Amino acid sequence: MKKLNSLLILLIFVLGSCATIKQKSSTRNISNPQYKDLNSFNYDTLEYIKTNFYENQQFYVGKPVKVLLDDLEADIVNFTPNSLWNPMDKSNGVSLTVRYTMLAGENKLIPAATQIIVKFTDLYAYDDAVELSDLNPEINWGKAQEDFYKDFTIKEIFLYVPEIEPIE
Repeated sequence: MKKLNSLLILLIFVLGSCATIKQKSSTRNISNPQYKDLNSFNYDTLEYIKTNFYENQQFYVGKPVKVLLDDLEADIVNFTPNSLWNPMDKSNGVSLTVRYTMLAGENKLIPAATQIIVKFTDLYAYDDAVELSDLNPEINWGKAQEDFYKDFTIKEIFLYVPEIEPIE
């Protein structure tokens, strides 16, 4: 009887652990119910980014950056580690530069860029991110940069559009 009780307790513990592991892994693969693909915005990249990543940022808050990167259909052309002016030389996020085309005047399209500013829950050494820039000056965003940032947890998202104003 004592062995049976021990086995029963062990079985409950194992099943509880499996349920917890499944629950954690399934939260990373949940798709954003309010997400709209770039095509649905007639390829208006700025409106796409503003709607999906700024206005609906509550979906991404608390999740790893990889979730945002997996959803982002626009190409990241550059990144800048957010710098904090503190003695620890730490950063609390990254600014991802994405290009789009802007209408200027009548039927005149000009290239422009916006920044998705992602703040993290944890700080990291600013120098670690700067070293990523030095890996290959020809590549401003690639696998090494994505691998570095993908596991940071998102705290909040801002959007900076130089032609307009920062959206906060």
